[in-house]
Amino acid sequence: MQICVAAGEVSGDQILAPILSRVSELETVYFSGIAGPSMVEAGTYPLFPMDRLSVMGIVEVIPRLPELLWIRRQMKHYLSESYPRAVITCDAPDFNLALCAHAKSLGIPAIHVVSPSVWAWRRSRIPQIAEKLDLLLCMFPFEPALYDGTGLRCEFVGHPLAAQIDFNPDPTDFRSNLDLPLAAPVLGIFPGSRESEVKRLLPLFLGAFDRLVTDMPDLVGIIPAATRDLYQLIQSMIGLRAVRVVYGESRRVIAASTAVLLASGTAALEAVLTGRPAVAAYQINPWSYQMIKGKLETKYITLPNVLANQTLIPELIQRGASVNSIVSAMTPLLKEGLSDQFLTEARKIHNSLTVNLTDRASQIIVEHLS
Repeated sequence: MQICVAAGEVSGDQILAPILSRVSELETVYFSGIAGPSMVEAGTYPLFPMDRLSVMGIVEVIPRLPELLWIRRQMKHYLSESYPRAVITCDAPDFNLALCAHAKSLGIPAIHVVSPSVWAWRRSRIPQIAEKLDLLLCMFPFEPALYDGTGLRCEFVGHPLAAQIDFNPDPTDFRSNLDLPLAAPVLGIFPGSRESEVKRLLPLFLGAFDRLVTDMPDLVGIIPAATRDLYQLIQSMIGLRAVRVVYGESRRVIAASTAVLLASGTAALEAVLTGRPAVAAYQINPWSYQMIKGKLETKYITLPNVLANQTLIPELIQRGASVNSIVSAMTPLLKEGLSDQFLTEARKIHNSLTVNLTDRASQIIVEHLS
């Protein structure tokens, strides 16, 4: 059995890879498509590397649009010629849902993992999304109800991070493994997984780190780079600061940290699932933000705040993300540590998402295709 797959971001690569591995244990199957390193390691033949799809914002897409459209045309041609048993995509809905729609038009079952954030913005997309898919696997328990009445099969399968991350672990071993001081405050710095994000956000984050160090001279920073190219880029930007750069190791970095400074995204959920306080600061192209802002359906940007329906993580967005605002929000987290209220709400989120996603998703996929 041949299955075409596509992931457009690091998180999608990490989510899909174990699912594909488990499906291949249940059925004899060959995977090919747009793959990241984890999917390739799981046996996927890469027709295109995943990083060609990774781009942030709306305005930022424009220079890359010809290449993205060319890749999509090539993938559609591949589907028409090879006619796989199914298409399984994850994340990058603007790209992948068009691919799924083409597959469905050919009679090929179209399966998407991770619902687009219709709960956050452009809820009017729901009928169009449902028309393009045969099966949608959702990460959050409130999402299937959003598609009620559309005829689309939606299943909550849990979030992979909840099953993989221990709640509130002792940081000592993690610090030792990362060669970090055991007693000093440690700031985990997560400027994003895309080059454009890092170039935009890391100077701001480092400026805040410089200010924090003046008040806490023993403060140490650590940055996990999502790719080897980003490792080189970040290393070139930190100068002589007391900041370490490591390749990967994002979860260990969070576990080793006193607090985390991050771009809004998967890292925010990882921090809360680990029981580490965080501050989210995010900036995108002003035109992109204005186009998105008017379509927001929720008062929160980060997933932990949406799930808790309260501000667990301070959200500093656009002009609100400055050195001063970051320092003001981060200082008490580094000096005072965890609050009981934060730990209680973070544990509730961890418990609500703890389902064996890999087992459940793979079983649903195999059952759906049979």
